[in-house]
Amino acid sequence: MRTYSHLVFDIDGTLIDTVKIHMISLERVLREYWGEDAKLPDLRFSFGIPGGAAMEALKLPDPAEAHKRWEKEYLSCAKESPGQLFPGMEETLEKLSAREVHLGLITSKTRSEYEADFRDRGLGGDFDCVVTSSDTRKGKPFPDPMLEYLKRTGAKPGEVLYLGDSVHDMTCARDAGVDHGLVLWGSLMPDGIEATYRLEKPEEILGFVKGTDV
Repeated sequence: MRTYSHLVFDIDGTLIDTVKIHMISLERVLREYWGEDAKLPDLRFSFGIPGGAAMEALKLPDPAEAHKRWEKEYLSCAKESPGQLFPGMEETLEKLSAREVHLGLITSKTRSEYEADFRDRGLGGDFDCVVTSSDTRKGKPFPDPMLEYLKRTGAKPGEVLYLGDSVHDMTCARDAGVDHGLVLWGSLMPDGIEATYRLEKPEEILGFVKGTDV
């Protein structure tokens, strides 16, 4: 197994289990637009892409305004029932933080969403570089977020492994020339997703860093 000097993580579905918050908040917003009796489409596609892109795909009349309403509803749901780190993730991050490895984040959250839903809960301290959807013109699945990470850190593509739960994450990394690991503990639709690695549990991440024991 190869080792890497940069491990970069997605947040939702990779570090934190936020499926319930994501789905409930999105359903609430859509029912405001379409009515309580409306039959909602399969919304799993929206997990892992920027919120504005999801609203455009749902063909809402004002995607930007709908995204703002979703942001507000999401944060409300997160306060009601905060998403939790996946089992084993806290211990894995603690072990990684003690090693000579750079930890980064690339997320489809906006900067304000990241600040309110992740950093404000004390979860951002171990990460050297954070790229949100507010930081690039195009978000995932385009390679722009990963290219921005490489630019900011000076890392070479071969030094980086990106860990995510969706096809959007894998495509973003692949098109930037970066290896990518699909985390199966949070992936909603893993079948058919191509990845450099497929991981069953967070502890396996330790095998990608020199000097760690799985």
